[in-house]
Parts: sequence; C-alpha cells; structure tokens
Amino acid sequence: MAGLLLALPVAGLAQATAGKFEPAQIEAGRAQFHRTCAQCHGRNMINAGTTVYDLRKFPVDQPERFQHSVTNGKGNMPSFKEALTPEQIAVLWAYIGSRGGKEN
Repeated sequence: MAGLLLALPVAGLAQATAGKFEPAQIEAGRAQFHRTCAQCHGRNMINAGTTVYDLRKFPVDQPERFQHSVTNGKGNMPSFKEALTPEQIAVLWAYIGSRGGKEN
C-alpha cells in the first residue's frame, strides 16, 4: 500500500483510505485504464465478469490488494511491474476505487 499511497499527493492518503478521490485523479485513471486495462476488463469497466474480473465489484477498502494485483499479476493477468509506474497505478486505483467517479 505504501507505494500506492506515496504516489498520491499528501491529501491523497486520506482520500485513498476513505475511498474519496480528486476529479483530476479519476480522469487521469480513466485515461490510463482505457490505454492499459480496457482491452481485457472492458470499456468503462463493463464486462461479463466471466473470463476476467469485473472491476466494478473490486472491494473499495482494499487499495493494497489492487496495487499488489496490478504490480505482480494475478491468475491470467500479467504483472505490470515493468509497464506502469506507481503514479499510474495510483490513478488507476482512483478510477477503480471511485467506480469510475460514480461513488465520489
């Protein structure tokens, strides 16, 4: 969790813990999601959830689990350790953790 939280601004620490994010973080995460994740997890996180995880159901109180999964891979998902910076993973969490800005 430390890598994820260090990538956020100081105010981001409380937001990440509380599940609240700045609109700019969410929008940056949306753009990163569509570049990196949408091909498997669906545009705007919409997929059937049968072959890949439905990220709309990801527990919002588990940012460290998200960071670990993205960094190290999980199941059929590859590791993005070499492909994404901690900052990119942090904004992805802002997008996922806010349900695409719907729960902010």
